[in-house]
Amino acid sequence: MQVLGYIVRETEAAVAFVATAAMIDGVKPAWLPRKKISSLFERDMPSKMIRTAQDGERVAMPVSLNLDDAFAAKVGVA
Repeated sequence: MQVLGYIVRETEAAVAFVATAAMIDGVKPAWLPRKKISSLFERDMPSKMIRTAQDGERVAMPVSLNLDDAFAAKVGVA
């Protein structure tokens, strides 16, 4: 399943993702394990400042990613 949104944090094992539809102040990012992401592409758009519930304001990178369908439905990213 292809999902559009923004990455606000990254670790070696996961990314903190905010879907475009969930863009509100104080949003809680969904932590997605990298092994559930089949492809991740940076979109040709400017980065945005997103205020998250846990980290305050962060620069977010616009991305398009493909997730495992069952996992996307389970975590509510779809």
